Amino acid sequence: MSGFYTLSREIEVTGVGLHCGREISLKIRPDERVGWHFARRDLARSPEVKASLENVVATQHATVLQNNQARVSTTEHLLAALWTAGITHARIELDGEEVPILDGSANFWAESIAHCGRESIAGEQPVYALNQNVWHEAGGANILGVPHEKFRLSVAVDFNHPYASAQSVDLVVDENSFTRDLAPARTFTLENWLEPLRSAGLIRGGSLENAILIGENGPSSPLRFSNELARHKALDAVGDLALLFGDGGRFCGHLIAIRAGHGPHRSWMESCRQQNALIRI
Repeated sequence: MSGFYTLSREIEVTGVGLHCGREISLKIRPDERVGWHFARRDLARSPEVKASLENVVATQHATVLQNNQARVSTTEHLLAALWTAGITHARIELDGEEVPILDGSANFWAESIAHCGRESIAGEQPVYALNQNVWHEAGGANILGVPHEKFRLSVAVDFNHPYASAQSVDLVVDENSFTRDLAPARTFTLENWLEPLRSAGLIRGGSLENAILIGENGPSSPLRFSNELARHKALDAVGDLALLFGDGGRFCGHLIAIRAGHGPHRSWMESCRQQNALIRI
């Protein structure tokens, strides 16, 4: 897919925010502006924040964007679905501070976007490629980006737990592979993480309906994939990487992420910028 696209019609959903615990209504509208623009309808004059690396203000268990009064959390699943579906122009209106978590995966977003269809917008979609290796290491996380003719993603995790041990996923990311292999993978947490997360004021909306709980007897519900945890981390990586391409661009490169998360993703993208490692092709 090349060129610019917006949605053919609106997508609307109401659901609970994973961390804020409040019910939030969200609507994705067609838009004439390039990029993904989040608008806070619950605030005076509906202030906006554009999805871009420059607007990332926090990465603790979710990616948070902010521009002045407009602050929106947990953007990664929705952005992953929009970006891989080729939707380059969209306005996302919501009446709260967080994108609804829904079932913890990106299934709803991917399926809804495919169902409603796209409208072409004039313009040439930019394509960016890595022209050098970019490596980031911190806190046990390692991320390496190397040149590649397509968007390839390799993710490995290991939580030192009998039911969350070493697992990985490796794939070329496009709309079909995202919808089939990554979008269904759900948010998860280990049982011994619950108290620290709650003490930090997080996961107020978490439940067994929107997350997998990994305990001493195994997962709280049957896994959709044997490596669902790695696939979900890959889903998060796609959604975070989209923030580099607020101009609607596509990416060519091989991203290898080991024990990574939102914070390391952000740091790796900042390294890309600092090293001028992305060139338009």
